[in-house]
Amino acid sequence: MRTLSMTALALVSAMLFTPAHAGEAKVNFEKVDDYTDFEPANGLEERYQKRLMEELTGYFNELSADLPDGQTLAVTVTDIDLTGRLEPTFGESTSNFIRVVRSIDFPTMDFNYSLTDSNGSVIKQEDVELKDMSFDFDTMATKRSRSDDLYYEKKMLKDWFRKTFSEQVASSQPAESA
Repeated sequence: MRTLSMTALALVSAMLFTPAHAGEAKVNFEKVDDYTDFEPANGLEERYQKRLMEELTGYFNELSADLPDGQTLAVTVTDIDLTGRLEPTFGESTSNFIRVVRSIDFPTMDFNYSLTDSNGSVIKQEDVELKDMSFDFDTMATKRSRSDDLYYEKKMLKDWFRKTFSEQVASSQPAESA
């Protein structure tokens, strides 16, 4: 009985705290081997790329959760150039390379997207070439980027998403009472 009560409580809590807006994202990575810079410093390329693609897919889904219910953001990523450059370590490390971040090695990402409603009608679509040449002006970014390999790329995507879909996100927010 207690298990049933706890399960019921969990379900009710989930329903109460689930946002009224719940768009979704579908992300595809095209020709990953041709990306400008999507390589790890330690040589375990396939596993590294898989982890980063999962992180980016999750992040697109996190952003899309702010879209109105029934809207779907379909994204096809065609190129990524991660922040920084791989530099040889010449035996100074357990790896042959290390990613060095300088202001000239800003993140870029190319993709196309379409935003559709629940009927599949296209609301917006575009080919996007993102770059954040001012990525290193954030004084806290260096500290934050140590715990997140994609910190700069996610920040760039968040800025793009807010700018591109502000109208959709605003329409999914509950109206404020006076």
